[in-house]
Amino acid sequence: MKDDCEIVRKLLDERAMNLALDAMALDLVRLHPEAENLIVMGMATRGIPLANEISQRLTLRYGKPVLSGELDASFYRDDFHYRNHFGNPVMRVLKTPASVEGKTVVLVDDVLYTGRSVRAAMQAVFDLGRPAAIRLCCLIDRGCRELPIAPDCIGLKIDTAPGEEVRVRISPLDNENAVYLVKVGESK
Repeated sequence: MKDDCEIVRKLLDERAMNLALDAMALDLVRLHPEAENLIVMGMATRGIPLANEISQRLTLRYGKPVLSGELDASFYRDDFHYRNHFGNPVMRVLKTPASVEGKTVVLVDDVLYTGRSVRAAMQAVFDLGRPAAIRLCCLIDRGCRELPIAPDCIGLKIDTAPGEEVRVRISPLDNENAVYLVKVGESK
C-alpha cells in the first residue's frame, strides 16, 4: 500500500475475489436473463478491471458477448471543485461500446461507501442518453451511505469503523488480487 496505512486484515484473497465475482455475475443473470441490451460499465479506477472480469463471466453464462465500457465520472462529483485545486479540468467521461439509449447499464465499482461516486456515474450515464435501467454491482459495500444508493449485487458487505478503509488490489493495476481492511494514518 502506497499511503500511510496499517493492514488490519485481509478480507478477500484471490480465490475469494473470484468466487465473489462469480456470485455477482450470477446475480446479474437473475436480474437480466438475456445478454441483449446489456452494457457493463466499470467506474474508474478499479471498477474497470472488475467490470471486465464480470463481463467475461457474463459472456460465458449467456454464450454470447456482453458489451463493456469504462466510465470516469470524477468531473460529475458534487465535491469535484473542492477535491481538485486546478483550473480548466479535462473532462474524461467514458469509453462506451454502444449507445446507452434503452439499454440496461450495469455500473461496477470496487468499494461502495458514501454513494457520491455512484451518483456522479449515474449523471454521466444520463448525459449519454436514457437507459432502460441502471444496476449497481460493487465488490465491497462498506456502509456509511450519505446518499440513498443501494447496490443490486455485492461481493462482500462489511461495516467499517472510523479511521478504517477498504483497499482493493487488482491486476493489472496492482501486483495482486486481494481486498484489505486498513487503518488509515492521521493526516499530516
